[in-house]
Amino acid sequence: MEATVQGGHRRLQLTLFLVGLLVVLLASVRVAMVTSWYACHVSGGGYDNAYISDEIYYVDAARRILVNVFGYRSPLFNYSGETASNYYNFEHPPLGKYIIAASMVLLGDRPFSWRAPSVIMASLIPLIIYLGLSWGRDARWILIGAAAGILASADHILVVMGSVALLDIYAAFFLSIAIVSAFRERFLLSSVFEGLAWASKETAVPGLLAIWLLIALRSPNRKGLKLIGLTLLVTLAVFLLAYVPLFAHFGLIYVIQQTIGGYKWDMESRPPGPPTSTPSGWFFNVDPFVLSYSPLLTASMTEAFEVPAMVSALAIFVAGMINDRSLVRAGDAFFVMEFVGLWTVYLIGNHTLYSFYSVVFTPASAVTMAEVLDIISRKMIKNKIKIINTSSSI
Repeated sequence: MEATVQGGHRRLQLTLFLVGLLVVLLASVRVAMVTSWYACHVSGGGYDNAYISDEIYYVDAARRILVNVFGYRSPLFNYSGETASNYYNFEHPPLGKYIIAASMVLLGDRPFSWRAPSVIMASLIPLIIYLGLSWGRDARWILIGAAAGILASADHILVVMGSVALLDIYAAFFLSIAIVSAFRERFLLSSVFEGLAWASKETAVPGLLAIWLLIALRSPNRKGLKLIGLTLLVTLAVFLLAYVPLFAHFGLIYVIQQTIGGYKWDMESRPPGPPTSTPSGWFFNVDPFVLSYSPLLTASMTEAFEVPAMVSALAIFVAGMINDRSLVRAGDAFFVMEFVGLWTVYLIGNHTLYSFYSVVFTPASAVTMAEVLDIISRKMIKNKIKIINTSSSI
């Protein structure tokens, strides 16, 4: 009899998981459809309707890497407004440019091909969050995971950055896997994807601090210290592996010099130009960056989702560090470390931060809201059990 009940419970849980998967899959399909439409229709200002904003730097560098570093010899389109012949965008890591280059080889050198990886990655982030939170968990976590995946899909900045060939969506994609891996306390696996996120764009660097913090809170001993060292080595190894083709082509010293110069550049303000705002301002859509005017594509966040996520992440993190450290989990830890990290860059002297950087918060915000739902639902269950026990004792 007990085996029959357990079998029925497992079937019900599997059904619920598949329904949740279908719902989040539909949300991801919506992201894919909207981003694909924008990727086909956005027009670039000043670059013969070919490049959108910083695409001129990343796509042009990707094309140059493809030809000069990897030796690609098939025809590529000679777009106007190209950058200098010796420009390889060393101010940012190379992985995103490799991905753009691979898309050129597979799909051809045209605007939609440059943006196709962004479309795919933006569409997968809600699914990654759902699967990472709900896989192998009970019905409560299946519902929480589905809610988190849907919230991520509803963030406007995810759609915006999934529509263009900028590096930020790659960082957000790999960060989403790093976050759900850390949420499940698979810290070495998390460090692999943290390395891939960092190799895509340096805005992902604070994620490593989140991993270290979570390890320190879970294992405040020699074992934890050893694991922190291992995650550092794994992250650095993955990050440096992305540079191997550049090391081989340009030489180790030259690449290191150029990369250090790029990080120094990250700490300095740019000349006056596009709208800029603070990391806090992004959540309230203060002076959002306009990527396209036809159709209008503005790098703004969904305030109804992101503002509560910001408040929740900060509140959970502070309460956890003061009272109950088990409250500090991957969502709020990654959010706070990214938030503090980007504010640090601003305070050091780079006051030209753009709102499209904010997409790195989308996965952390979604997982933070999952933490909120977990706290609320556990409290409700606890109160219900207390009421039942009180009633039975009477």
